Amino acid sequence: MKLQIELSKFYTEKDELRFFIALREISALKSIQGVGRSLILDLDLRGLSRDSLFELIGILTRYQINLKPISILAERSKFAWLKDKRWYWYGGMFGKQ
Repeated sequence: MKLQIELSKFYTEKDELRFFIALREISALKSIQGVGRSLILDLDLRGLSRDSLFELIGILTRYQINLKPISILAERSKFAWLKDKRWYWYGGMFGKQ
C-alpha cells in the first residue's frame, strides 16, 4: 500500500538523515520515493506488524508530520485498533478529540 506524507522542516542535514535512517529500519517499508516536499511510502501490509506501525507513527509524530494519511490503515481489520480514542495519535490521525 502506498501512502503519501507531507514532510515537515528538518533543522539540520543530520536531523534529516536520522529521519530517513529511522524510516529505513521499518522492515515492512518496501520503498521511499520523494515527490517535491512529499514522500510516497510503499508498505508491505502483510509484513507490517503492530510494533512496526507503532514505530512509523512515532517517527512521524516526532517530526511533526501529519498522521491523517495513516488513518486509511484503520479501515483494515488488522489495524482497527488505530481507531481507539485512548491512543495519543487519535486526534492527529482522525481529526477528532
